[in-house]
Parts: sequence; C-alpha cells; structure tokens
Amino acid sequence: MRSILLRSELSYTPQKMIFLIFLFFLSTSANLVYDVCKQTRNSSLCTKTLEASANSSSADAKGLGRIMIQSARTRAAHNLVYVRQLMNQNSTNQCIQVCYEDFRLIVTAFIPNALQSLSSDSIFDAAVSILLSADQVSNCQEAATCVKSSSQLNNRCKEYADFAQLVADVLRVV
Repeated sequence: MRSILLRSELSYTPQKMIFLIFLFFLSTSANLVYDVCKQTRNSSLCTKTLEASANSSSADAKGLGRIMIQSARTRAAHNLVYVRQLMNQNSTNQCIQVCYEDFRLIVTAFIPNALQSLSSDSIFDAAVSILLSADQVSNCQEAATCVKSSSQLNNRCKEYADFAQLVADVLRVV
C-alpha cells in the first residue's frame, strides 16, 4: 500500500510536466539575461531593458541582441520626435536640423542595417552599425551647443550614445 501511495505522489500529469518545462525555460532565460548583462558596462540597465521585453523570456543570446537593437531604435525614434518638436518651435535653426538629420539617419539606416546584419549572423557588422550610430550623435552634440535648449538635447544625445555602447556590449557577448 505504501508503494502505491509513493507512486501516485511521484506521478507526473501532463499539467505538471508543462509547468516544470515552463519553469525550466523561465529560469534558463533569466540566467541567460543575467549572464549576458553581467558582461556589459551597465548590467543594471541591460537587465532592466531586457526584462521589460516579453520576448526576452524565450530568447537566445542573438534574440537578446535583437531586443537591445530594437530598444536603441525606440530611443532614437523618441529623440527624433523631440528634435522635430524643437524644429517646429524654431524652424530656422540650422543646429536643430543637423540633429534631426542625425537621428533620422540612425532610425532609417544604422538601426535597420544592424538588425539586418544580426539576422544574417554578421554580429560584428551589427555592432559596427550600432557604434556608428553612437558616433553619429556626436554631430548633434556639437550642434546642440548653439541650440537654446542644448542641455536637454545634449543629455538625450549622451544617453543614446551610452545606450548604443551597451547594445554593442551585448552584441559582443552574442
């Protein structure tokens, strides 16, 4: 009788198996995020960014790189909108137009190129595209010195450049 009780306690129903598999993948993906992010210059921001994406729980290392590139695109797009608003307030300011073109180029060329390179397993090229996008905002930072709201625009440029460096760190690990 005791052996029957032990067998019934140890039997795995399909629901229990699915739950155990889910827990395994959940802990594996959490470990992967931690393992990748601990090798970057800002592991806290890396982890926060990846954990904010629902796709990170099932992503491999390359998938985490894709999430980071997409996050860089989102940041650059937000900056593009911000600069566009500045242009609407002061349409004759050439400095703002330089920043607009920089962020437009990042959103329309550098980031898509990085995503394409990652998709074709050219990790080095993806990292180069991201690093070039970080370098591109230096034009805007230089131009921001002649913009009335230069401190906020300059901060946005610096934040994007720092984040792009973080993305390159993640790609280095992939």
